[in-house]
Amino acid sequence: MSERIIIVEDDQGVRFFLEEALKGEGYRVDSFESYEDASKSISNSTDLLIMDISLPGLDGLSATTEIKNKFDVPILIITAYGTKKNALEAIKRGATDFFVKPILLDELKVMLKRVLGTRRLKKEVEELREKELENHIFHGVVGKSPQMKEIFKEVEKIAGKGLSVLITGETGVGKEEIAKLVHLLSKRKGEFIVVNCASIPDNLLESELFGYEKGAFTGAVQQKAGKFEVAHRGTIVLDEIGEMSPYLQAKLLRVVEKQEIEHLGSTKTKKVDIHVISTTNRVLENEIREGKFREDLFFRLSQIHIQIPPLRERRADVTVLVDYVLRNIEQETGRVVMISDDAMGLLMDYSWPGNARELIGIIRRASVMCDGDVIGLDDLPLHFRAEHPLSGSVYSDQSLDDAISVLEKNMIVDALKKVQGSQARAAKILGISERSMWYRVKKYEIET
Repeated sequence: MSERIIIVEDDQGVRFFLEEALKGEGYRVDSFESYEDASKSISNSTDLLIMDISLPGLDGLSATTEIKNKFDVPILIITAYGTKKNALEAIKRGATDFFVKPILLDELKVMLKRVLGTRRLKKEVEELREKELENHIFHGVVGKSPQMKEIFKEVEKIAGKGLSVLITGETGVGKEEIAKLVHLLSKRKGEFIVVNCASIPDNLLESELFGYEKGAFTGAVQQKAGKFEVAHRGTIVLDEIGEMSPYLQAKLLRVVEKQEIEHLGSTKTKKVDIHVISTTNRVLENEIREGKFREDLFFRLSQIHIQIPPLRERRADVTVLVDYVLRNIEQETGRVVMISDDAMGLLMDYSWPGNARELIGIIRRASVMCDGDVIGLDDLPLHFRAEHPLSGSVYSDQSLDDAISVLEKNMIVDALKKVQGSQARAAKILGISERSMWYRVKKYEIET
């Protein structure tokens, strides 16, 4: 099927000339007098938009900004000779190119072939990436590395067997996602309940887990079911189990062994059918040796132990995680964002102390910061770009103080370039006060 082109031009003669010329080349063409008339016809399926910069109603400059915020559509700007400066501003806002009236048909044809050819190639790359990504998504969880493939196999084997599962790994590696996967594949009919043992005070955690009777304590004005009851015939995830007090560990052991609970303020036991999954970023064996965690509870909770490696040890997952986040952004906003090879190279070399959670945040931030539809090096946080040079030999012939000064000055210069010299905005990016920024600019004699 031929490409679809939309023309927005208020000059009837120019509009007719373009429409007939493009139809003669085999394109499907719709033409409009104003952006307001054309706006309902523009979508991601539009292959090209040709738009005059001077329009009734919303002008072409403002329309370019609005379109690029919503859709991934290449825009060619038509401009009169005297308004060429505005056309360059439109390119800054996301337009692909411009041409000046009077329009030369041969030049226009060459430009169309180039722009549409690039769009076709981009679509082919996106389709290949999409197929590649689908090959590495296991029931909604992303993983390409051998380590993650092994975890997927293990989850398939143990799901539905009723064995308690302990999932360990650094913060941000995706422990809860693997717990969800175990629940999903177990086909248990009940709910998937997550309780963060680290974020709830000990006295409240007990009532949250076990429930209570009316009058059990001050403020208990009515009976309330605990999370164990709510998770009946489902799965309960005890997140950061290593934070749980010894007192609650003893009560939990009875629940895991007997599958029964007692409300606070009651002596009656109640049977529950729950699958218990625990997660922690601690090494529980060390906690046992230090007397902080019960050994008998550890053995009951870790009938199956899944260890998720940090992202720096499974770098093959970085590329598919990036593609996965970018696809989610497209589904949420309709905006197609890609990433440059240089930026991806930096992501692959980064140490990822925050693991997958950090990566997701970085990509979402960069997709907002990038001016066009490609994330480049300048769209990544400054500390991110600073990590790499320090690991090489760039500063090896300097003292530590001198190396730190060079790095600090470079980061400030980069930040100021990003915000067109605004010291207040640069300070915000770097996480320092405006006074501190002013002092450093003066110290390093940086031209703003």
